[in-house]
Amino acid sequence: MTTTWSACSSELLASPVGHEVSPDAARARLAAGIGEAVSGAPRRAPVEVTRHALAGAAGRPAGIAPHEPFRWKPAFVRRSLGLAAVRACADGRWTAPAAAVAPLAEEAVARWHATGDRTFHWEPWLAGLAPGARAVVLAEATTWATPVWTALPWASLGDGARIGGPDDQWTCPAPRQVRLRGRAEARVAVGGAGGAAEVQVVVLAGRPQGSWREELAFPALVAGLRWPARPVPARVVGLWPEASEVRTADVDTGLLVSTADRVVEVVRSAFVGAAAV
Repeated sequence: MTTTWSACSSELLASPVGHEVSPDAARARLAAGIGEAVSGAPRRAPVEVTRHALAGAAGRPAGIAPHEPFRWKPAFVRRSLGLAAVRACADGRWTAPAAAVAPLAEEAVARWHATGDRTFHWEPWLAGLAPGARAVVLAEATTWATPVWTALPWASLGDGARIGGPDDQWTCPAPRQVRLRGRAEARVAVGGAGGAAEVQVVVLAGRPQGSWREELAFPALVAGLRWPARPVPARVVGLWPEASEVRTADVDTGLLVSTADRVVEVVRSAFVGAAAV
């Protein structure tokens, strides 16, 4: 389902969702497909598949970038600080992310100075930046958070919305370690056909590609694999701020299986590329 940015509202989240689905077929597809993809491949570092890896044009996955030493940069701060701003605005502390980002960053740095606690992990890096560089970080977080805040009526969702939170992870039982990491910016409890259901909200870069339904379904798939005793999220709402587009995908068995196939394609590409080096 595609809608305009201005039409994205609580109705998008609260409209009826489908029946509970099982990830079993997708799990079997992943175990068999990944096992075949890595069979006989040379040993390499563990592979982590994320939502970004499923993106691509003309049916080709973006692939998995080679490992590089980690270095902090503004792009790694904007989501966590931006989500904190959205959460604080939903709680009524501020009326817009533009007002919340700088005070929240100052609070985090001050707490780290006082206690050594790193709520976001980037506090020491941010504290050591020159004023101009810090302004760039705050501007990126504000730019990320503002369209996310305006896209949905967060304040009216109340306790039914969990903004942020840890990523879901699932490791495939294959001869080589392949880990899936699913990320959702928010999880909203809504009424479903069989009772309470979960709708995930995700924020994506650029504009929707041909694989957008699998990209949206990916965090729901990982959540279903990671938490087998819980229902698979019934719907995923995707926000593309740069393109001002909102799309939704209702999760069913067919979509979970096609998403699993996409993951296998990404893993196969990663191991074939390693073998060619």
